[in-house]
Amino acid sequence: MRVIIAGAGDIGTELAKKLIADDHDVVVLEKDINKISNLSNKLDAMMVQETGKRISALVDAGIKQSDVFIAVTDSDELNIMFCMIAKKLADIKTVARVRNPEYTSSDMMLTSEQLGIDNMIDPERLAALEIAKLIKNPDVDEIEYYADGKIELVALRADKDSELINQPLTSLPISSNYLVVGISRENGEVVIPRGEDKFMSNDMIYVVKRTGTLTEFSSMVRSKKKRIKSVMILGGGKIGFKLAQVLEGYKKNGITIKLVEKSPDKCRILSEYLNKTLVLNGDAADINFLKDENIENVDMLVSVTGSDELNILTSILGKKLGASKTIVEINKLDYEVLMQPLEIDSYLSPRLLVAGRLTKLFRRSNIISETFLKDEKAEIVELIVSHDSPLTRQPIKALRLSAKGFIVGGILRKGKAIIPRGHDIILPEDRLIIFTHPQKVKQVERLFCGDKHPHTMKGLMEG
Repeated sequence: MRVIIAGAGDIGTELAKKLIADDHDVVVLEKDINKISNLSNKLDAMMVQETGKRISALVDAGIKQSDVFIAVTDSDELNIMFCMIAKKLADIKTVARVRNPEYTSSDMMLTSEQLGIDNMIDPERLAALEIAKLIKNPDVDEIEYYADGKIELVALRADKDSELINQPLTSLPISSNYLVVGISRENGEVVIPRGEDKFMSNDMIYVVKRTGTLTEFSSMVRSKKKRIKSVMILGGGKIGFKLAQVLEGYKKNGITIKLVEKSPDKCRILSEYLNKTLVLNGDAADINFLKDENIENVDMLVSVTGSDELNILTSILGKKLGASKTIVEINKLDYEVLMQPLEIDSYLSPRLLVAGRLTKLFRRSNIISETFLKDEKAEIVELIVSHDSPLTRQPIKALRLSAKGFIVGGILRKGKAIIPRGHDIILPEDRLIIFTHPQKVKQVERLFCGDKHPHTMKGLMEG
């Protein structure tokens, strides 16, 4: 498939890397000549400079021969304009990053179709929603939903005094409610677990379970965390603002929200649009300011200042001053390896959220969704089993899937969620939730999806 990406920022570059890795033909359109020069040595993609002559730039990029156009520049208006022009020039599917809620509201005079956009995506709102999920579920470090919300993946970090430390998986009580599908070690290794594997202190343990079920497993892994009653958000940018809006929108909130922003002008604007949030003008890295605002009583500290370095610093500082739990925004891949040693509870990357949301549009098979976990060393794939898959109608234990580098954590069959055991079988049309390494996704795709039931691009874009 041929894809044109306008904008070589963090998201555009990340998306280009993943599409190239999946053997797609990628063209990157960028106005900054320095970025073009830098990426030319890193990406196996055609680079085209955009000098303000948008129509000729799209023609030079080969718009008429392309299948998908993605506009992820820093400007909503430019992204919309690019998509409108692309639609006029070619029969092509379009995706645009649009941050301004006015462009996506029901009051908008023009619909997304009239603007020439098939899919709109807002990275900051995606990030805000992910953080809100963690605030609502304080016992976990990550949480994702699958199978129409009936199955969830949670990540739990093993406390050093957990009763599971140095115990093999075979010692776990047998339960139909959950399945351990992955273990992330402190050294960065991700293990697809077998019965003889043992839990170690500070392991991040990935568990698939039926949504809403409470298991004895979480209490075995870590001490129970208290419900979040107070949240302090550091940074009044787009993520901080949208997170405060999401938290204010919870009907049964009961959460005290403070938002700290250094710019007085931003504070005035934020105060106009937020009704239940206390907006504070201050320096997020000022110890005396944080003490004055009783940071020692904060249940959740969220650092989303726009600077990775400041986010990490304020998270460490907040934890030292008494904040119970921390979440940080990270955009630079190099910093992700620091999260576990620095005891930062949770982190997220808007670029990975967007890349995960968009890469599914380019799968040619029955893959429904892909979720990249943390530093991209693990991935969750949700797919529909094809009729020509060689792995159907056999007990899962006979398939030796962990030896192949993946594990089936959940099955949705005729609307019923199943957490599979070794004796269960996989049937055609089952919806599977699979934990694997990113380099194994193509093998998973071949084994379960085959080639007979590919999604059309139209179907993917509408999904």
